[in-house]
Amino acid sequence: MELEEFFDYKNRFMKELCCNKEIVTLITDKENSKVPNHTLAYSQVYPYEFVPETVDNGQTFVCFDVDIAEVVNKTFYVPVLYVWVFTHKSKMRLSTGGVRTDILASKINAMLNGSRFYGLGELDLRQVGRFSPITDYQGRVLTYYAKDFNRSGSKQPPSNRKNV
Repeated sequence: MELEEFFDYKNRFMKELCCNKEIVTLITDKENSKVPNHTLAYSQVYPYEFVPETVDNGQTFVCFDVDIAEVVNKTFYVPVLYVWVFTHKSKMRLSTGGVRTDILASKINAMLNGSRFYGLGELDLRQVGRFSPITDYQGRVLTYYAKDFNRSGSKQPPSNRKNV
């Protein structure tokens, strides 16, 4: 994997979120939301850590980003996917029972944990913690680890190098 593949990770995950009926319903708080719902991208779903400055009406947000936690060696490194799920306190309790952020985190985990679309092998959930980005908003942060190739094998030697 090359670093530009992080864009692919983010694009794939954005598409998965906006195309999942249960997740779209939890984010929009509307049973009849159309799916796929690409209007969520950059309005309530962000491929970076986003914190709203002022929100007139309570909303639910999902944000995510990818870091490299460790370069193991020349062959492998460890990408980490962070997912932040948070909502306004007025949207926390669901009419069907349960807490919106807990159920949303659970649905996202079902999509990601063990997925083979991110890195080599399976994506592994490593940590779930509380998250409170601003006043009246609470949620969860989910942390996933993978393993991926550090370098591609197609590097050519410099043109001035003598053939051996």
